[in-house]
Amino acid sequence: MKIHYLLLTLTAMFLGLAHTNAQPKKSANASKKSSSATKLTIIGEVESISFLKQNVQLDARIDTGATTSSLRAINIEHYERDGKKWVRFEMPTTKDPKGKWIKVERPLARIIPVKRHGAEPLHRPVVSMLVSIGDIKCHCEFSLTDREGFEYPVLIGRNFLSGRALVDVSQNYLANPISKEKSNEN
Repeated sequence: MKIHYLLLTLTAMFLGLAHTNAQPKKSANASKKSSSATKLTIIGEVESISFLKQNVQLDARIDTGATTSSLRAINIEHYERDGKKWVRFEMPTTKDPKGKWIKVERPLARIIPVKRHGAEPLHRPVVSMLVSIGDIKCHCEFSLTDREGFEYPVLIGRNFLSGRALVDVSQNYLANPISKEKSNEN
């Protein structure tokens, strides 16, 4: 019993507690983290995302393991306009692959390599698009790829989530879609 109490006391001392019933000290960084965390929007594992300039709303899978968000696109063409690199592609307007598709033209932001096991990396074009999930409205980069074999046409990665949202993977559709009035503000 004395050894058990001694171990608890040593552990408490190591953790910066004077007694076992003392509260841990809060650092200035801890209070900053908690206050910034309270400003983050909680979203589910699946959310509705609005592509504001295209007036398209699609379901998106939220993936905290993905660095860059991804959008299903077909007929991807690279071209030059006024000396700058651009990308022309078609994106779905519904989850149904046989549904309507629209043509989109965006400046090329960059090309990213996508690693594959036992194969050469793929190189995907990346474009920036104005999007919203609930009250979060921002420009976000999307790599373009044909996500035909995937359940969702959009994958949301850390480039959208960082500093904006926390993900509750036990829930879906926690964010309310952005209203038409808010989508026209910027």
